[in-house]
This record gives sequence, structure tokens and C-alpha cells, in this order.
Amino acid sequence: MSLRRTRWWVLMVLVAASAVHAQTFRLYLAPDGNDAATGTSAATALKTLSAAHQRLLAQPPPATVEIVVAAGTYLRQSVRWTFRNGAPLRIVAAAGARTMPHFDGRGGGTWFTLRGGGNQRTQLQVVGLEVSDYWMAMDLGGSNAAADGNAGNTIRGMRFVRIGGVHGQGDPAYSYAAIRLQNSRDNVIADNQFSAIENSKDTSGYLHALYLARHSTGNTVEGNSFTDVNGDVVRTRDASDATLVRGNRFVRAGKYAAFSDWFDPQQGECPSQGGRFVDNTVGAGYYGAIPATATTGADDACGALGTPRIVERGTVRE
Repeated sequence: MSLRRTRWWVLMVLVAASAVHAQTFRLYLAPDGNDAATGTSAATALKTLSAAHQRLLAQPPPATVEIVVAAGTYLRQSVRWTFRNGAPLRIVAAAGARTMPHFDGRGGGTWFTLRGGGNQRTQLQVVGLEVSDYWMAMDLGGSNAAADGNAGNTIRGMRFVRIGGVHGQGDPAYSYAAIRLQNSRDNVIADNQFSAIENSKDTSGYLHALYLARHSTGNTVEGNSFTDVNGDVVRTRDASDATLVRGNRFVRAGKYAAFSDWFDPQQGECPSQGGRFVDNTVGAGYYGAIPATATTGADDACGALGTPRIVERGTVRE
């Protein structure tokens, strides 16, 4: 490549990078922020995700949205998110932060609820935050697919600590999940840490670190660590097909299995199929020895399966 062509190529890369940067609308959060501020710079940061959400609803930008979260502790925050503009939405730790920004629920309900997805690609990306002491950390989607279905989300490099009915308050008293997906497709949940995901012993069977329900298909769970989870760690339900669980580590995690599928035929539900449990490291469960995978209910409840419900290979036991 000639020097002139090299210079031209470098210039085009810089121009493209500048264009991408210019097309991103940013809001900033800080523990000492002010929800009456503009929020458009670190010096004028907002304090809550709810305030950022209201700004976006009031004046929807046409571009990718990035909410930059400064290090520190954010107390008792909870947001029901309905904003979408067809572009990606990123909620990320500020670059160079020495510690993870920490959302501490102090025994509250749900930190982040996603609704109004319209069964479209919502492209939510949540990266590099710690969420602790909630009944549920994240709730993506609902039972009505047309209204709340969503897809194409990423949860990466997060830390979820002390989530569940033992650690937070919700309705019912027992929790269902640290992260619950309903009608939520093609998501990536990767490189996160989950610890102390707990209900009471009597209600531990209801709780999962990841609950993939109601046609939540094509999801990838990869490179996560799960420690002290007293329900089955990854649970699929009702035709939540093609779930890939790969390269994760399970320590004192799971009541009946690390990865299980369950459905309720009395509600017209069907077994999930095409689940893959690949190259995971599995220790004992929360209450003792457990198998790595398990399924409940008749495989042919909705007719012959096209593929097995769960295929397991490469499991390392420790």
C-alpha cells in the first residue's frame, strides 16, 4: 500500500470513528448527581436512572443512547424502562473507573425492568456494573409478547450479589430470578459473576440465577460464574428453545441441577428443546450433589421433539 493510500485509509477510519461518536447521545450518572441537572456531561450528571429515562422519553434522540455511570454507590434505585428508538441503548461503567459502579437496593424490589419492547430488537447493553440486595436484578419482557417481547440484548461483565427473597422484598415474598427473561430472544449473558442468589429453603425451587421463560429462544449464557445459588441456576420454561450454556462455572449452585427445563402442561405450555450444555465446570449443588442437567415433564407433551431438550457434553466435575 502506498503512503498516500495509507494516509487516506487512516483518515477515513478517523472520520468514520468521529461519525460514530457524533451519532451517540450520552447522559451521565453520578452518586452525587442532581436529577434537575442537564445530565449531558460528567460535570452535570444526573443521579438516577429514572431521571435519565424521563429525559429520553421527553426528548427522544434519534441516535444510539449511552448512559455513562460513574463509580460509587447508588442507593435504592429502581426503574421501569419503556424508552426505545430503534437504536442501541448502552448503560455502562465510566471508562477508567477503579471500582464498579454499585446499585445497592438495600432490600428493595427490582432494579431494572424492561417493558414496551413491542417484540422488536431492543438492543439493550448493560456492562460493568454491580447490582446487589434486590428481590430481582433485571426483568426483561413479560407474558404479552406483542407488548413486551424483546430481543438482541447483552448483559456483560456485571456482578450480581445477594439477590432473591432472602435479600429483597417483592410480590410474592419469594423471588423467581436474578435475571428473568420472558418472550426475550437472541440475548447474550456473558462474563458475569452471580453470588448469593437465594430464597428461603422452602421456596428455593422457584429461584434461578437465569430464568428463560415463555418462548425466550436463542439465548447464549457463556463465561459466567455462579456461586451459592439455591435454586436451579439456569432454568428454561415453555418452548424457550436453542439455549446455549457454555464455559460457565457452578460452585455450590443448583437445587436439582445446574441447567434444567420445566413446563406446566395445565397452562398449555410445551417443553423447551435444543438446549446445549457445553464445556461447563460443575461442583456440588447448594444442598449437596446434583446432576449437571435435568428435565421435568413428558418430552412428547406437545408432540415429538425435533431435537433433544438438553444435550450435555464436556462437563468437568469438581
